[in-house]
Amino acid sequence: MKLENHHQMLALAPDAPRAEAAVRRFFARTQLVRYDLVEVAEASVLPAADPAFWPAIDQAISRNRQVLQEIIEELKKAGIRSVDDLAVLPQGYQSKLAHTATHLLDGFFGIDSAFFSLVEDSHWISEALGQEIRRHPDEYYLLPVRGELQINRQQQLVSTFRRFES
Repeated sequence: MKLENHHQMLALAPDAPRAEAAVRRFFARTQLVRYDLVEVAEASVLPAADPAFWPAIDQAISRNRQVLQEIIEELKKAGIRSVDDLAVLPQGYQSKLAHTATHLLDGFFGIDSAFFSLVEDSHWISEALGQEIRRHPDEYYLLPVRGELQINRQQQLVSTFRRFES
């Protein structure tokens, strides 16, 4: 079986080929996610000057926020009402959800990342970076990436444990 994920990656580079090289370098070096295959849809790379750039960014960030909200709702169902409740959260499914939520909030890339900024190591775009992109749109690119991972039966069982990873 194979697991396939899609990400929108923001890169700072003088041109699209070097933006793609930055994305490939990231996937080659990150310890957080290891794909067997990483494909960049070259024909769909968007420079910041493209009118479709900001709507695509907004849509991908919205997906990150949606995943985060779904995790929060799951944690609420588990009885989490305040940060103090996390101290007594039993290890298991709910603690894995909390872990995934913190990764989204603190900028650790994961298979749940719909959008990721290589510029800020973040799932969002800061106001300052947004202004910088608008000032220098020829230096920023949004790259659609497909990651593929071949998984064996044991990995398949683990991946079905968390619905946010598929």
